[in-house]
Parts: sequence; structure tokens; C-alpha cells
Amino acid sequence: MCMACGSYRRQKRTCGDVDVLVTHPDGKSHKGVFSKLIDSLKLQGFLTDDLVSHEENGNQKKYMGVCRLPGPAQRHRRLDIIIVPYGEFACAILYFTGSAHFNRSMRALAKTKGMSLSEHSLNKDVVRNGNLKVNAGYPLPTPSERHVFEILGLPFREPHERDW
Repeated sequence: MCMACGSYRRQKRTCGDVDVLVTHPDGKSHKGVFSKLIDSLKLQGFLTDDLVSHEENGNQKKYMGVCRLPGPAQRHRRLDIIIVPYGEFACAILYFTGSAHFNRSMRALAKTKGMSLSEHSLNKDVVRNGNLKVNAGYPLPTPSERHVFEILGLPFREPHERDW
């Protein structure tokens, strides 16, 4: 399963880069797909330049590069491909859709409720000493973006409504 996020998902008129999230519902097939996907896109001539390839915690992997779009103009765009475990997919979609201001606001609200929100999870019972996180709490089930909004007590906002 994959989803384009960022300004594209927020339906902005222009976007400088393309953010794509990739996962698999079985929770494990996303492992090992990173290199195969990147190699396949290079062989097709879709990826033209590599910028960064990053692995985080042995699970989440990120590729940043340049792709050539199909069509007569063959325009180039920055492309970020992020592989995430299925259990983190909803929080990752929320985070990588943005906007940056929207994300900061959501994280700040979570903090006021004794929680912590990141691209990985929404955690409950987080203990802080000032700004220092003493206990990370435990992740709540978030099968969809709507669940994150519900848990935080907010009405759901469609991606195009998140540019504030």
C-alpha cells in the first residue's frame, strides 16, 4: 500500500516535492521492499539522482532523490519515499501530509493531554519533567487518521483543511 502525502495530498496548486509512504497490512512485508523498490524505479529511469538513503530504528527507511515525471515535458521533482510499519501508517500519513504548522499544533495539543504525537505513534501517559520526557508512555492503537483526531478530542479535518 502506498500514499502520496505532503502538499499533493493537501491539494495545493503547486508542490516542490513528492512524499510517498509505503507499507503493507500484514505488518511485515514492508521489510525488505525498500531496496527492491528503489532499484526497480532506477531501472525504469524514473529515479534520476540519489540524495539520501536513511534507515531509522532498523524499520523505517527513507529515500530522498530526484525523479523524472512522465509526459512530454519530463519535469524533474524531488521525491521522498518513506517505508513505515503498518502500525505506524496512520500517524505517518498525518505527519507527512502536514502542514508543518498543523503538525506543531497537533503535537502541542497532545502534550497538554499528557500524550505525545510523532510520525510513529500517539502515546498516552507520557511523563515530563518540564520539557524533558521522563517516560515515553505507551502507544495507542491508531488504525486511521480519524482515530488520532478522535483520541485528541478534535473533529476530523480533511487534508485540504490542514494549511493553518
